[in-house]
Amino acid sequence: MNKLANSLTNSNANIRDYLLDVNDLNQPKVLDLSEIETGKLNSAALLIVRLLLLKKGTYPDYPDLGIDIRGRYRFAFEEELITLRQELEEQMTLYLPELLPVEVEVSLYRPKDSLENKILFSIIMRETRFSILYSIAQNTIDGLMAM
Repeated sequence: MNKLANSLTNSNANIRDYLLDVNDLNQPKVLDLSEIETGKLNSAALLIVRLLLLKKGTYPDYPDLGIDIRGRYRFAFEEELITLRQELEEQMTLYLPELLPVEVEVSLYRPKDSLENKILFSIIMRETRFSILYSIAQNTIDGLMAM
C-alpha cells in the first residue's frame, strides 16, 4: 500500500484545515485535529459546525452528509432536540469516525436579557468539552468555545 492509502485507512489519521490567512512566516494558517485541547480552536470543532450547517445533497458523492440546522431546526422545540442529538451522533459516527468516542448533549438556552431561544451543543471528545451556540432567530453560530 502506498503512503496516501495508509493515511486514508488509518483511523488515527490527522485532519488539517487550512484557513484563508497566513502566519508570521507567510505560510497558510492550519487548524490541526491532533491538537484537541482547552482554549485552542481546532479543525474538529470546525468540522462539527460544518456538519450542522451543511445541507444534505450539497456533495453528490455523499448525499446524506449534513444536518441543515438552518432549514430543518429553525423552529426547534424541546422534543426535536433529541432527534437533532441523535442525528449529529450518527453523522459524526459515519463521516468523522476519527473523533470517536464522542458524547453529545443538545439543549435550548435563553440568555437572561433576551427573549430568543438558542440551541446549545455540548460535545465532549478526548476529555475536552466544546460548546457551540446556535441562534435560531438569526440563523448563525453565535459562539464556539473549548473548555
